[in-house]
Amino acid sequence: MLKEKTFWADTEFFGLLGSPVRKSLSPAMHNSNFKSLGMNAVYTPYEVTAEELPKVVPALGAMRFKGLNVTMPLKQEIIKYLDELDEIASLCNAVNTVYWKDGKLCGSNTDGVGFVHGLKEQGRYDPTGKHCLLFGAGGAARGVAFALCAAGISSITLWGRASGYEKIQKLASDLNSYRVGVCKVQSTEAGDIPNLLKENELIINGTSVGMAPNTDATVFDTSYLESRHMVCDLVYVPHDTKMLREAEARGARTLMGYWMTIWQGAEAFRRWTGGKDPDVEIMTKTMLEHLTRKEG
Repeated sequence: MLKEKTFWADTEFFGLLGSPVRKSLSPAMHNSNFKSLGMNAVYTPYEVTAEELPKVVPALGAMRFKGLNVTMPLKQEIIKYLDELDEIASLCNAVNTVYWKDGKLCGSNTDGVGFVHGLKEQGRYDPTGKHCLLFGAGGAARGVAFALCAAGISSITLWGRASGYEKIQKLASDLNSYRVGVCKVQSTEAGDIPNLLKENELIINGTSVGMAPNTDATVFDTSYLESRHMVCDLVYVPHDTKMLREAEARGARTLMGYWMTIWQGAEAFRRWTGGKDPDVEIMTKTMLEHLTRKEG
């Protein structure tokens, strides 16, 4: 609820571009943060396709937008319409956060930073020196891969199906070319899961497999998991995916996808506001309340 003396003409606008976005919990999370901080601001989702971007992007500044999130399938497509990328976005070649700075439209990728923060803070897991098996090579997976290399992970094995193997190879090439950290990167097409799980202790699903409404699917055979594994899912609806439930049943540690969503949102807010700290506690509370309601 805005204060009585709030003028709607002064409202600052933030939003989410992508397709589909109607079920995203980012609007609830960010609007609760704005309210907690007493900001005259609103965050709304917009269904936008790649074909519509040339019309949408030029209108944003004139409509008093201060910041945006970008989700699939626009994380790479949006780049051609931006004036500047920060180092993270340039490395990832994927953008999930857009903001204005000195009259320029800038892009960043807060997915990886958010994931690593959640991995360390809520997962109590330090990736330094570890070996990771990462499924997928989309915008979020790219951000996570670069952030893990920067955090000191020892190696990443990228796994993909034949239909998406070109993206896997491109990500492997990009990671090795930029030489972020001392990370060794390799790719594999439909590799031997039992051996891959023996070789790697940090397991991450960076695909949409398991996302509602297809909640009965897992990206790999979880029966090979052991208690030494740390299993993470970037999917957050449902928050306890089948992969995570089965991993817990086998004694593995797990990290739910909503932590990346919360912490990447917190980092995005800092980009939009020039470094202002968000109310992460209220963002987390709102996220969990809406997840419980959505899945109840």
